[in-house]
Amino acid sequence: MFERVFRKLLKKEVTKHIPFPKTDFDCIDAEIVLTTSMVELLSYHIQENISALFECYGCLEGYQNQLGHECLTYTNEQRIFEYGDLAMLNMDWDKLAAEFVERNIQMINYISEIFLNKLDMNILIENAKKMYIATDCILLV
Repeated sequence: MFERVFRKLLKKEVTKHIPFPKTDFDCIDAEIVLTTSMVELLSYHIQENISALFECYGCLEGYQNQLGHECLTYTNEQRIFEYGDLAMLNMDWDKLAAEFVERNIQMINYISEIFLNKLDMNILIENAKKMYIATDCILLV
């Protein structure tokens, strides 16, 4: 589901900048750079959304004991397991596509129909989830 919607949004954003992208088959290096960039952006947006969605019950209730705070005791894997899918549903896909094109504007000619059809969003999302690092526990201090 995400894959088709995101491809459509990305194509729309790319055509704003260049109407006829290159269809060069020897663009492996560019594809690696673009794919890595996409994973980094996805990871950043997942991190942002989990931080926005995550509410620590211990903080809300004012617990003095640190063990009562999910913000301190949850591992990154637990946060991804609990909030990862919700973060994906809450993601602003238009913003993600626009940021991807803006970030890779110098390589816009390599974003072709062939490249977009090769994208496997499930793998990209899983790789982005593996890169997730919780930052909100630092804000607790």
